[in-house]
Amino acid sequence: MVIIKPRYSTALFFLFFLLINSYFVYEFLNQSDFSSFPDPVPKLHQYLIIMAIGFCFVGNGIYCYVMQPRSIITRRYFYLMFVTGMAISSAIPSGLNNVLARPIEIISVLITPFFLFHFFLYFPSTTKPKLFQQLYIYLECATVFIIALYALSIMNFHTINNPFAGLFRWIMILFIFLSLISYIMLLFLLLRSNSSKVKNQLTILILSLIFSFLPVLALSMLPYILFGLANFVPFYYSLISIIIFPISLSYLLTRQEIIDVKLRLLPLLIKLGSLLLSLALANGLFFLFFHRELSAFFTINLLMIAILFFHYFSSKLFDYLIHRPLIDKTREINQEKEHILQKVLNGQHLTTCAKLIVELIHQTIHINGVCLIWKQNQIPKIYYQTGIFSNNDLAHQFMNNSHSDTGETHEKLTVLTLDDKNTNRGWILIGQKINGTTLGKVEHLLLERIRSNALELLMSSEKLATMGRELKETRTQSYSHEQFNRVLMNAIDEKSRNLSIFLHDEVLQNVILLENKIDNLHENQQIDSLAYREIKEFLMNGIYDIREKSRELHPFMVEDLGLEQSVQSLKRRLQTNYNVIIDTNYQLNLKMISKTLSIAAFRIIKELLHNAIKHSASPVITVSLKCIDHFLIIKVSDKGKGFDISSTQNQTLSDHIGLTTIQRRVDQLSGLLEIHSALGRGTKIHITLPLDWNEERDN
Repeated sequence: MVIIKPRYSTALFFLFFLLINSYFVYEFLNQSDFSSFPDPVPKLHQYLIIMAIGFCFVGNGIYCYVMQPRSIITRRYFYLMFVTGMAISSAIPSGLNNVLARPIEIISVLITPFFLFHFFLYFPSTTKPKLFQQLYIYLECATVFIIALYALSIMNFHTINNPFAGLFRWIMILFIFLSLISYIMLLFLLLRSNSSKVKNQLTILILSLIFSFLPVLALSMLPYILFGLANFVPFYYSLISIIIFPISLSYLLTRQEIIDVKLRLLPLLIKLGSLLLSLALANGLFFLFFHRELSAFFTINLLMIAILFFHYFSSKLFDYLIHRPLIDKTREINQEKEHILQKVLNGQHLTTCAKLIVELIHQTIHINGVCLIWKQNQIPKIYYQTGIFSNNDLAHQFMNNSHSDTGETHEKLTVLTLDDKNTNRGWILIGQKINGTTLGKVEHLLLERIRSNALELLMSSEKLATMGRELKETRTQSYSHEQFNRVLMNAIDEKSRNLSIFLHDEVLQNVILLENKIDNLHENQQIDSLAYREIKEFLMNGIYDIREKSRELHPFMVEDLGLEQSVQSLKRRLQTNYNVIIDTNYQLNLKMISKTLSIAAFRIIKELLHNAIKHSASPVITVSLKCIDHFLIIKVSDKGKGFDISSTQNQTLSDHIGLTTIQRRVDQLSGLLEIHSALGRGTKIHITLPLDWNEERDN
């Protein structure tokens, strides 16, 4: 079993896409006969526009997958974007009867609807009507059948321009049209049964599908099917609108907390606008002075773009090399800032914070002393001082004449003013460098960054100190107790998640790598067969145990498959390992359940099932999941021994840690837990959890 990391696998896909398109461009530039291509004949810049759209699809898919490689949704999204990008970028070369482009276009377009359904099986909701799942199976069979027919037609006629070529192009368009209609119908079904927040996201998805594909269908594909007009509107113009689709999907993946896309659009638009303006001015001058040499117009544009890109990347490289010392020091400052924040969060407030800031300045620049003065209630106070400020004389002298600005020198001192919205909060007094030289430009920049970070840290520390005092005053109230439980549960869940990732991504991969090495040694007869079998069995047991422990620590399956599929998998595993039957009933009504709630609900159901198997001795356990209005209702019941609820409430916490944990999780989710049980009559547990916050929920 060979493990390929996501960044390497996506790099291979991108390299393949780049090589194929490079070949297409080379063939396009060397194409001398365009008679086979219907008018109007595409120009090079029109073809490059289509290829750029394909690159946008593939690049978007790669980015989202690399951001979240563990998710089934992002992996399927990458497949969808890749085949769509291949179909788009090979369209014009296919029209020019390129031997490689025509099969790639037809196969890519035929499997694109399949990957569209493949992706939407889990996004935006894993709950789908049975009709949709049946359509998915039929589409899978039809795709394989038609691709096989296309391969047979090429092998039979020994050419891509065989009598069935037009038929397959017609089938391609029909596949795309039917898949879009089917999914838009599914989205309208989801609109009827979800909250207003989810409806807004689904509306965005529907509109993106319509505005992305409607121009292509209405202006290019449908005229070709209905009237035989191959170029009612040139394909390379109608296709531009399709770029809306990946942008909208990326936004929705972000809103669903599947990926975290951080794009600074304003700086990007400013740079793009300046680039276009520069090109427009350069073209205007070229046209003004060389209007008789327009044949070189496009070549000059490509040359200017190449020069601009070379200038941009070379300037970035030289800027990095020049400012590398500053970057390294800034990284150290940020690490120290995180260390200071950790100290502050641990309850060590202003004094400790001031000490750490002063130590950071000493680590950054070799100077003979630092003093930090901070105002509380407009009264300046020295919180920490070193070196020449240790006797407090210089600091007190400065406070008596505190009229300084940032960077101003007083008696050979450098003063950094800590100002917050034109309000002076304190100063940092800095002595001279030990070697007697003056502060340089880089050192002033570093001190300015430390000053801004110090102001932020001191203000945060002051607020935390105030909050700490208020918390002590209200600790006797029940709300503080619940808040503590919620923070504790979140911290435990996060640590479990991090440990699960470490086990799966580090420990498990190392064990699998060791297993591969043992296999290689055995194949090369460098290890005894008996020893190989013993080591192999030991490693396989270890791999199984690590995977089970990783699943137990954090249910990543819920993030990928959703709540319903995860409960089904849990059911199969428990029925296999224990002599018990688990009946399940799902009435989720196409509701979209958030990732956080799904994980919490799965943990609750898992704990309840383990409790029932361990204590009830019931041969049958029933699990019900139902969505009514804005609530998720979980019911777990058995016909086992039961227990006396009144006596249970008087027992210690350690006797019923499972139920206590479930109660804490339900409280954390602002839900309601009801337990109905009696000795010899089994147990019924009802849990009601709010799906989201809205006016009805608040009321």
